[in-house]
Amino acid sequence: MILTGTQKVAVLLLSLDTETAASILSGFSEDEIGGITREMLQMQALEHEVIQEVHKEFIDAARANEDFIQDARVVAEQLINSAVGEERGREMLGQSKGTVPRRKPFETLLGADADQIAAALSSEHPQTIAQVLSHLDPQHAGAALSRLPEELHSDVVLRMTHLESASGEMLERLDDILLSRIKADTQGGAVPEESRNRLVAEILNVVGKSLRKKTLQEIEKEDPEKAKEIEGLMFVFEDFMTVGDTSIRKVVMEVDNDTLALALKTAGDELKEKFLKNLSKRAAAMVAETLEDLGPKPLSEVEGAQREIMNTARALDEQGEIALRASEEEQLV
Repeated sequence: MILTGTQKVAVLLLSLDTETAASILSGFSEDEIGGITREMLQMQALEHEVIQEVHKEFIDAARANEDFIQDARVVAEQLINSAVGEERGREMLGQSKGTVPRRKPFETLLGADADQIAAALSSEHPQTIAQVLSHLDPQHAGAALSRLPEELHSDVVLRMTHLESASGEMLERLDDILLSRIKADTQGGAVPEESRNRLVAEILNVVGKSLRKKTLQEIEKEDPEKAKEIEGLMFVFEDFMTVGDTSIRKVVMEVDNDTLALALKTAGDELKEKFLKNLSKRAAAMVAETLEDLGPKPLSEVEGAQREIMNTARALDEQGEIALRASEEEQLV
């Protein structure tokens, strides 16, 4: 499968977590971002071998300091660090180009999503599942565990607390078996459109406002319906206007006053009032005073504060503590 440079970047971003993908994407120009997100939305198949080959190409380019893409080494470092941790990442990038790094157990699964890992593990004994998950980073392990049958959850977690070391040969053999299952499952398989749209929406949620607006405009030119769907999947700071007061109160309880004041610096009067009325009188007065005393601030700092509050809100929403859609407020008990 021959990919263009833009398509390779799209494959890379689709295989990473949202925060890392957004960090990498923000390093491109607005025109490049438009092209990359269009490729992400059009990806019809992501075979595991293709993902691995793209990862390897980025890493090799970084080792050789080649201009594979802008800031290739930075991209590769973010990729490796998110996948295997900073210490292991430094080891891998420090090796000479001709050296083959020692294979870490189950690192080949890092290009697979949680559903694929769970499907590959579904027929295994809980002890085997525990062994595999213990070698994955917490984010991958937790996501895969949550997609396994509920009756396995406590058994697998308990076994993880009593695991004994396994031989490298046994782990490599198990790794090969799981990888072959994932390959068979993904061979020629399409990436669901909803998954692509949701990932793009999550990435656009954490980039700057001007970049988000420009990218959505580019998508809208090509496919207005897709742009509308992506917008529907997004939650941006201004959307707090549609969030119920009960949920707003729970969000502001988790955020310090200085961060809230900074986030409100570019907000409209109605949105400022919505937040302030859900604070105690004393806290509202402090935030209002801080906001009034704020001098000129870089837009990146303001948007950073807004992202922090949105991340807090999303976490509470996922925990069922709040509803980010006003229509869902009445469902909370």
